[in-house]
Amino acid sequence: MSPFCWPSSNSALNLCSAVALALSFVSPLSLSAAPKELEGARAPSQSECPSPEEARKKMTVPEGYEVRCFAHEPMVQNPVAMTWDHRGRLWVVELYEYPEGTPLPVDKRPFGQAATDSNYRPVPDLCKGEQKDAEGKIPRDRVLILEDTDNDGVADKRTVFLQGLDMACGIICGDGGVYIGQQPHLLHFKDNDGDDKPDEWRVVLTGFGREDTHELINSFSWGPDGWLYMTHGVFTNSKVRRPGEPVEKGFKFDAGIGRCKPLTGEFEVFADGTSNPWGCDFDANGNFFVSACVIDHLFHMAPGGIYVRQGGAPENPYAYELLPSIVKHKHFRAAYAGIQIYQGGVYPKDTHGHLFIGNIHDNAIHEEKVTPVGATFKAEPVRDFLRANDGWFRPVSTQTGPDGNLWIMDWCDKYPCYQNAKANPEGVDRARGRVWRVVTKGAEPGSREEKGMDLKKLEAADLVKLMGHSNNWMSRTAKRMLVEAWRGEWSVTTKAPIDKVLLPLIQDKDSSRAMMAAWTLISAEAMSAEAWEALAVSKDPARRAWAARAVGEMAVRVSQSGKKVDLPALEGLAVDEDPTVRHSVAIALRQMASTYLTVGAKSDVSVKTMPDDYSELFRFPVGAAGHDPVSAFGLWQAFEPVLAKDPSFWMQWFAEIAPHSEPVSRTITFKAMRRLCDTRNAENLNHAITFCEKIHSHDSLLAHALDGLVKGQESGVIKPKKDTTKQLAAWRKNDNADVRKSAEQLAVLWGDSEATNALIAVAVNEATPTPERLQAIKTLRRVKTDAVRSGLAKLLTEKLPATVSVEGIRAAGDLGGDAFPPVLITLAASKDFSIRLAALETLSGRVDWAKLMLTAIEEKKISGAEFPVPVRRALATNGEKAVRDHAFRALGAWKESSADVKTLIDAKKKAALAGTPDLEQGKLMFQATCAICHPFHGGGQKVGPDLIGSGRSNLDALLANVIDPNQIIGNGYENMIASTKDGRTLAGRLVEDTPSHIKLLAAGGAEQIVPRDQLAKLENTHQSLMPAGFGQLPDEQFRNLMWYVLAPPEEGPLTKEKKELLSKGVEGGEAAKKSTGTNWHKPDWESVSLWNPKWKVSAPEFERTPVKLSDFHGRKNVLLMHPFDKNKPTVLESTMKLDTGKPHKLTAIVAAHDQGDWELRVKVNGKEVKKQVIDHDGERWKTVTADLSEFAGQEVTLQLEGAATGWAWEFGYWAEVQVE
Repeated sequence: MSPFCWPSSNSALNLCSAVALALSFVSPLSLSAAPKELEGARAPSQSECPSPEEARKKMTVPEGYEVRCFAHEPMVQNPVAMTWDHRGRLWVVELYEYPEGTPLPVDKRPFGQAATDSNYRPVPDLCKGEQKDAEGKIPRDRVLILEDTDNDGVADKRTVFLQGLDMACGIICGDGGVYIGQQPHLLHFKDNDGDDKPDEWRVVLTGFGREDTHELINSFSWGPDGWLYMTHGVFTNSKVRRPGEPVEKGFKFDAGIGRCKPLTGEFEVFADGTSNPWGCDFDANGNFFVSACVIDHLFHMAPGGIYVRQGGAPENPYAYELLPSIVKHKHFRAAYAGIQIYQGGVYPKDTHGHLFIGNIHDNAIHEEKVTPVGATFKAEPVRDFLRANDGWFRPVSTQTGPDGNLWIMDWCDKYPCYQNAKANPEGVDRARGRVWRVVTKGAEPGSREEKGMDLKKLEAADLVKLMGHSNNWMSRTAKRMLVEAWRGEWSVTTKAPIDKVLLPLIQDKDSSRAMMAAWTLISAEAMSAEAWEALAVSKDPARRAWAARAVGEMAVRVSQSGKKVDLPALEGLAVDEDPTVRHSVAIALRQMASTYLTVGAKSDVSVKTMPDDYSELFRFPVGAAGHDPVSAFGLWQAFEPVLAKDPSFWMQWFAEIAPHSEPVSRTITFKAMRRLCDTRNAENLNHAITFCEKIHSHDSLLAHALDGLVKGQESGVIKPKKDTTKQLAAWRKNDNADVRKSAEQLAVLWGDSEATNALIAVAVNEATPTPERLQAIKTLRRVKTDAVRSGLAKLLTEKLPATVSVEGIRAAGDLGGDAFPPVLITLAASKDFSIRLAALETLSGRVDWAKLMLTAIEEKKISGAEFPVPVRRALATNGEKAVRDHAFRALGAWKESSADVKTLIDAKKKAALAGTPDLEQGKLMFQATCAICHPFHGGGQKVGPDLIGSGRSNLDALLANVIDPNQIIGNGYENMIASTKDGRTLAGRLVEDTPSHIKLLAAGGAEQIVPRDQLAKLENTHQSLMPAGFGQLPDEQFRNLMWYVLAPPEEGPLTKEKKELLSKGVEGGEAAKKSTGTNWHKPDWESVSLWNPKWKVSAPEFERTPVKLSDFHGRKNVLLMHPFDKNKPTVLESTMKLDTGKPHKLTAIVAAHDQGDWELRVKVNGKEVKKQVIDHDGERWKTVTADLSEFAGQEVTLQLEGAATGWAWEFGYWAEVQVE
């Protein structure tokens, strides 16, 4: 099991047809049916699982640390989530049902049935504790309590608390019990009598999806504000709501961080985006960070932030921007799970605040540090804190424990990837699991401070003292206990009300103690005016920031009650010198305006609940935001809800402050114009023009405003009610080029004939630079006038660059008209594939045009041979029977999928093996088709995933992927059919779905935006965008393309041995795998010897090495070798005479594998003159030099040795060796 999202074999390998573009993104859920055991990047570990002690000995950690095992199988198996209770006992979720979930029907799942209320009910007897279920009446997932009764650092007592769960992935103690995430519910279990068996349970929230069973709700944590936080993956679709509420009232949750108040059932998406975040934590100032997979691996997730995502679109369509990650570096592959910001107080001070991130594919824990940049951060790598040197090590959770050390939950499985488990569910190892502790060397053995620790027995004063504890596990748990006591969950002895006790601590010199006190009051909703003011006037910016955050949280409480918001003044914080404080004010303003952080304002939120001075509050942070993009984003999120409700007032108000608030006002201006367009109310465009008139002397602002109006027309042209002829004429003569350009575009879009004719002239003028011609056509395609149609039809008859032709053809499809079909039929016979494909796709999009095209095929004006598969499918599935019948007559029968896929795969495998493939022809096919979507060896477009590293495991896997692409399709990756009111039919993946428009991403990367008012019907075909007709290709073409994808010349020659192994199921595309000693094929020694004929190569035949690579990380002609064993190195040897009387120097340019290092030794006549460890940190290629001057005038034997530093990933890459 691996709770992350690595692109599946199908997502990366569904390829374009040999003669037709046949691929867009395919779901990361997709995978091949054969073989069961995947290869390449997702190959399971080939070694035997080491015993816990053997695994511990193999681990490497920095000097001063050591690894200890707290628990291992059979005490714990399949562990996926962990937490601790107030006694320091470890609670563990064991996930046996992964990856398929229980086969039991819903009514047989004790905790999985539909919920209509949130009442507590008795726990079934069979689910209490550990009981035999020989008949399989309940699912197998369960919750354990692991205890270290003698506090020697090793678990010695195991209690099964609960069984009968199904796909449970999250757990945390709280509110007198334990919360468990088990789709479709968030559950709470109570143990009322303290016997470590659950007595009652209830559904807190429901609606959590399970489409992708490695992207379920996970990584529970209590936030600084008292909300329960959780993460959620992008390819699982949830509609989170209270039990009994209708689905439509649920919150869409498909990527990012969610938070809830379990006692009231409140839920919201705290921050939207990323991929499959598995792990979240907050730092000493309350900033949240998550680790993510596939895309960049680390994000700072600010409240209300909407971030880049692996797929799909955010729920809020009005952000008009996605915030980026905080990293520019990468680690090996991208399978991250678990993140912890170390604040345990035990490790050296230089680790405090560092982030520790688990990497399942790399079998490691990475250490990184973050540095503030404005209102966000940038991250940098520090080191690999732990390397397991063991392919079975799968870290899924890393947390600071009651002892202040990092605890690591190890799933311990041979499978590195979700796709392995889906391909062979029974291959998942369900008998192993480990929990490790990384401690300082020589540390006391205990797993907690005191053997009899029980925070529930402490008085309030003692819990308050713990808020200053150096171990944040202790301080956070003490905070939770105080909040629960405040709410009456349990009794605690106190000499004064807790809020009075905490008030002085807010001004404590110890920032961590002060923050914990403030967070306790916020969590308990007990923040007084005195406490708030103490935060607001603090010299500590973190405390001031939380003063603003507290206002935002209180605003939510008040606005939900429908009362007028009457809040403390924020003016001082709004102009604070610290950007994090100003950003916190923006977050609070958003909460005042919208109630919810990330989704659009709900209809029941009224500006009447806004404070009277909201506009003044907003004025200050806008003026002080400066260049900080995150602050600008937050301010727009605060402005958007009120702007949408009262555009007249807010645009007048903004026109007054915008000229004095640059540069942030430029961003807000651009987005405000787009938002006014998206209201689809022409009256609001009047307000936009009035705004532009008021700021007309500020060129930069005006340029951003007009650009926003142009962009806003993508949802359909919408004009102001007032006449804009005079204004546009003036702006078209402006001295600022950006103002002129946007004004000209608007003039065209809003029907100015003079501007339209001028733009047509730009498009048809062959002297116009290509980018300007393309932009002109993109503008004209939205102006459906006879003049535009005539001009464009004439343009398409000219000899044009392919990119211009394609853009013009697609514009013709939008414009319609009788002038285009004859021109398009001519272009459909073009020798240029991109032109031909665009013409055929456009002709097939309109019924009348499709009939003309099919007639042209029958008349031999268009070739029916090698007909593009996507177009063929579009015709065969056309809504008009006359078109389908005509296509049958002109092109023959079409089958979407063979009734017997296995038979077809077998037939195509025989064809692929029957002859010698022509890889050059295969490459030409690939470039003309697949490269339109896929990057591959430096070429191709970035529409689909990069095929390098995709696990092109073997011929069987590839055949299953391309012949049966509909085997598994993730949500959001289906082929959608949009029918427009003017008779067009468009197909593609839905990437935007807003109230004003939809956007389809079609095969080939073509974007089609359809305004809502022009959309007649949107249908989900539940099919992959890649047609299943790939298997209908002629055998020779099919063979050439398949073998080019499997073994491109860029990766070395397709030898007889390589072909045999790829045919049998052994990966041939990757250069190196884990050091297990398994040979992949016999190396090509002739090629190796020619790498540099001056140097003799001595190396073992080890896992496809030695091998000469055509390129590696920007270097050509690279030699890859691996040592014989731990003691015997590889050797490059050369004998030469060094001239007398001149200096001599040896230079070697070398690199290490992503996951290892090695040692380069330079010897002259047996004497070692240089030694250097080559690792993968910093610059990838290392330049090593050795001074040979002392050997001038001598004949010398030079030996360059590549020696092992351990025994894991010791591969050495040699780009250049020279002596001068």
